[in-house]
Amino acid sequence: MPPTNDDPQQLMQAGIAAEEATDWSAAVEAYERCLTALAAGGAFDEAEVLTRLGRCYWNLSEARTAWRTLRRAISLYEQRGDGVGQARATVEILRIWGPPVRQREMADAALAALAGADPYLRARLLVSKRWDEAEGEAAFDEAIAIAERHGYGDLLALRTEREAWRAQEEGRLDESLALREQVFEAYAQARRHDWAAATLRGAGFFTIATGALDDGVALAERCFVYACGAHLAFSAQLALMDMAGVLYARGEFDRCEETLARSPGTSDFRADLYRMWMAEARDGAEAALPLMVDPARGGNTPTAMGQIHAAAAGVLYRAGKLDAARSAMQAWRDVPRAAGDDEDYVWEAPALLGCLLNEGDDELIRKVRDAIQKFDARGNVRLQFTTLQGRALAPLRGGIAMRLGLIEEARRAYADGLAWCQRERLVRDAELCRAGFEGGR
Repeated sequence: MPPTNDDPQQLMQAGIAAEEATDWSAAVEAYERCLTALAAGGAFDEAEVLTRLGRCYWNLSEARTAWRTLRRAISLYEQRGDGVGQARATVEILRIWGPPVRQREMADAALAALAGADPYLRARLLVSKRWDEAEGEAAFDEAIAIAERHGYGDLLALRTEREAWRAQEEGRLDESLALREQVFEAYAQARRHDWAAATLRGAGFFTIATGALDDGVALAERCFVYACGAHLAFSAQLALMDMAGVLYARGEFDRCEETLARSPGTSDFRADLYRMWMAEARDGAEAALPLMVDPARGGNTPTAMGQIHAAAAGVLYRAGKLDAARSAMQAWRDVPRAAGDDEDYVWEAPALLGCLLNEGDDELIRKVRDAIQKFDARGNVRLQFTTLQGRALAPLRGGIAMRLGLIEEARRAYADGLAWCQRERLVRDAELCRAGFEGGR
């Protein structure tokens, strides 16, 4: 419990103690009261309080509040030329999913302000750039070199994590999972709870995506339990939605609803997408229209915006609202994606299957096919399931091949997909594969 008085020092210490106990709500209360006390004339560092407060808000999945709070901290640090403080606040804001270009700009500004003052913070900022197509590899290598010189175990675990990704892409799935387990233990030991939860979530996500649905759900459940134990609301929601997607795909709607009800928050819009799709499955597409998700829920993150627009296009098309469906598909197409992020089409396109195949032009059809083939070419693993949408990929693979006149390729995709969907108890997707296969005879 925070102190009952208004002493900023005591409130600050109470917040720090609450953070150590992963009681983010208590920490937020203490830090908010600390800010109020500072406004009344306290002498504590406002920017430091804001940085800690923003971190706790994000752990509670309060993304907008966390973003605003951390932006205030960064601004204060910039005004007084405190590069270390700016870097510390930037490291926290870069945890929040947001527009990639904006995040890259903030990382670069913090690196410039930091100069060589703090090697750990420099390494953390460099790691945040590891997905950047132009600079990512060099930035990652420099971060690992810094970690090796100073013995930063949490950052060295990122190298093992990269090995796990490589093993996964090359089809060495058991090895990948074993490496991820090592990474999880390293992060958990370092009390990097958010990274530990993300490691478990990634393991479950791609285990589901590559076809072992039950094994993936078990990993997602483990992530959910760990995230809840550390009171990481958003990480818990991500894992829970992956579990819900499998239940939705299997037509287990009551269990899916029960799973959605376990959510510790409402930040992950996929819960509302699943509710919309289940309403459609039960009562028809017209029943789903009032439940469509506002694209603003995507927070300008490309793949989130893509998922929402794709889902809207699919429902509108199936409801016979063709003009609106075409508009939603165009909005999906127009989502500003960074170079290389066209692979997100693989995760998003199944939701607008009929709209895409019947209303999309050849250029868009080929773009989606290229994205699928790029995934397939990366290794020995064939994606079977879009974990973000609870749908098999086979109907999309077969439908695109059929649309392009590749009849034998389409028949193989439908036949293989039908066998897999039946084995994994995906009734709706199995029927789509059966109908596509029979239509291609």
